[in-house]
Amino acid sequence: MCGPLPTAKPLTFVGIGEVLFDVFEDGTETLGGAPLNFAVHVHQLATQLGVGYGIIASRVNSDPRGNKIIDSLRRRKMSTHYIGQDSNHPTGLVSVFIRNGEPGYQIEANAAWDYMTDGPELKELASRCSAMCFGSLAQRCEVSRNTIRNFLENAPRAIRLYDVNLRQNTLTGETGYSPEIVDYSCQTATIIKANQSELFTIIKLLGIACSADHTPDGIQRGMELLLTRFPVQAVVVTRGSEGTIVLNRDGEFDVTAPIPIERKPHPVGAGDACSAGILFGVTLGWNIQTTMELANRMGADVAAYPSATPPLSTDTLDFAREHLQQRVLDNP
Repeated sequence: MCGPLPTAKPLTFVGIGEVLFDVFEDGTETLGGAPLNFAVHVHQLATQLGVGYGIIASRVNSDPRGNKIIDSLRRRKMSTHYIGQDSNHPTGLVSVFIRNGEPGYQIEANAAWDYMTDGPELKELASRCSAMCFGSLAQRCEVSRNTIRNFLENAPRAIRLYDVNLRQNTLTGETGYSPEIVDYSCQTATIIKANQSELFTIIKLLGIACSADHTPDGIQRGMELLLTRFPVQAVVVTRGSEGTIVLNRDGEFDVTAPIPIERKPHPVGAGDACSAGILFGVTLGWNIQTTMELANRMGADVAAYPSATPPLSTDTLDFAREHLQQRVLDNP
């Protein structure tokens, strides 16, 4: 999908944007936010395989939820150095509603992560960032939007995965995105990742003529339109229980079957684990098939649990370790 980066020094994977608590209908609260979920999962992989680490850059209040986020990251041996403290806005909160097996959301406005400020620490992190994941939602407020875009400008060598993640409040209808946010993000990204509904939503949002044909052929046509319009190297479309589709700039097309799970799936966070697998494989120079199998394995691990950040399975870690070792043997 993309060329490998040198691995003589530890790889730095950064998720930048929202950190929050997902509050479910039964009152259960779990750690969440797509960039945080991404960072947690890629950190598991990178540290256990000895190639680097994952970092989250965001902002919380020093309220009980903010303290829980900091404590949780420390328990996972993750840096909290790039999480700012905000005394004026509460730690992020999202109510999660499951309807017909799909999540809906009510995302509280004016959260601490909306006011993530730039500074020398983030500039230094960007300068050594190997790969990063960013999305639409954290750009809804001008303060965090400018911070994220400065980070992108200061990380010219990083592989950038734009995880579209279009969010609209279930109860009140506000959207966490705009045509300008989507266009800028697609222009800046190395990889665009969206689910099949989001693919056609952003195509329509950008004024590109395309029928919403959800067959593999229709999805491929939509992906080709994005590759024509933007300088990205690849487009990834997730299809839930139907797996993933990838098309890169060289015309390589891959359809990956889903990994079956034995229990009722919990979709919250599964796509973020998939993003972690994609960036991990791409950064290490793995081929498209191996990369997407890892991504699907990671997504299935998360979908098997109600939490968005459970431990990865031994099978997934062994799969990644085996391919990492094979890569070393093939490239002594």
